Amino acid sequence: MKAADIMTRYVLDVMESDDIYQAFSKLRQHHIHQLVVVDVDSQLRGMVSDRDVLRAWAEVSNSDRHFPQVASIMKRDVITCGPDDSLAQITAMMLEHRAHAMPVIDRKRRPVGIITTTDLLRFGFKNLAFSHTETLSAMV
Repeated sequence: MKAADIMTRYVLDVMESDDIYQAFSKLRQHHIHQLVVVDVDSQLRGMVSDRDVLRAWAEVSNSDRHFPQVASIMKRDVITCGPDDSLAQITAMMLEHRAHAMPVIDRKRRPVGIITTTDLLRFGFKNLAFSHTETLSAMV
């Protein structure tokens, strides 16, 4: 199996110049935990998580509603993979780097998908040889 087989193809992004309120709104509206950060050419620049945004939000005073830009809180050294990378490679990299999400990028560093720990768990669950009884008892 390859990244392209399980990745989420609809990747939500923000720009480095967007503020954390815009990032928070996208995260909340779409019930996700990670956003990729792109530049004007749609090339990957980093990632920002809901935790990053909430931490920065907590530092904004109630009287001063000047929200910092995403560029000030994003992670820049993001591990990535390509659509043809194997799930074994991807899982090993995510475990090694303790990453909860990995952008899937094309040759021009544009995000074409994202793989999260939820995607990997869903794939593993579907492909494990559980009997119907084991599955039901595991869900309880």
